[in-house]
Amino acid sequence: MGKRAKARKEDVSGRGEAPQARLPHSTPRHLRSIDHAVAIAMALPGHLVRRPSAPVEALLRDARTVSAAAREHLAALVARGMGEGAADELVARADALSQAQAMWLTDRSRGLCKDASSLLLREAEGLLADAVAVLTLALRKSREGQERLASLSGGEGILELVDDLKRTAALVRAADDALFAINEDAASLAKELDRARKRVESAVIDDEAASIVSPSKDSRDRLAVLVEDAIDEVRAFAFVAFRADPTTARRGAFATVSRSTSGAGRRDGP
Repeated sequence: MGKRAKARKEDVSGRGEAPQARLPHSTPRHLRSIDHAVAIAMALPGHLVRRPSAPVEALLRDARTVSAAAREHLAALVARGMGEGAADELVARADALSQAQAMWLTDRSRGLCKDASSLLLREAEGLLADAVAVLTLALRKSREGQERLASLSGGEGILELVDDLKRTAALVRAADDALFAINEDAASLAKELDRARKRVESAVIDDEAASIVSPSKDSRDRLAVLVEDAIDEVRAFAFVAFRADPTTARRGAFATVSRSTSGAGRRDGP
């Protein structure tokens, strides 16, 4: 009877641990890994800190996609020298980045009036990103147009967003013929940008509040560096491990398409 009871106890214990195995975010080990990622990020020399090369939302998707692929093909990657915990470390860094991004967006929204929603900023940023994508296509053969696009700040501050909306609307109007050639209504798009700019402007408390850069942004940027570097490292191992693969299936599992280098296209999404 005692043996049966012991067996049942072990069985229950095993079932109780299973959800943790499926959900590493809930384990003490994963939480310690997040703390470790934050510690590494804060210790980075200042000259290594840079803005994310892609919207954080896209960067997080890449991190989870690459980590899942690394787990699936772990043996082949480890055989090439990758650490067995690389996929778990990437997830921990991504989770730390997600938390830091949420803190930064909260701090940034404090530059708005209390009755304004941070959704207002995200909608304006989304519209700006769409307009930049349209202009990038329409002006792809125009050196002057590309230079004007590159001159957009692409910053994340509220005042920078207002300025980019204003300058992009002006560029849309100037590129009327080029936009017509790709079946875009320049007048309508410019009006949308103007409306978005005015909504953001009316929601700003004052210029001083809108220009504040929170320490949480520095933390976010530091963690983004760690995530991008971890993604690149796993992908480097995957490239070597599967370079002779007759199909692209395994190499493709590690592909990332979120990186962008165009002006406002680098602005962070929620």
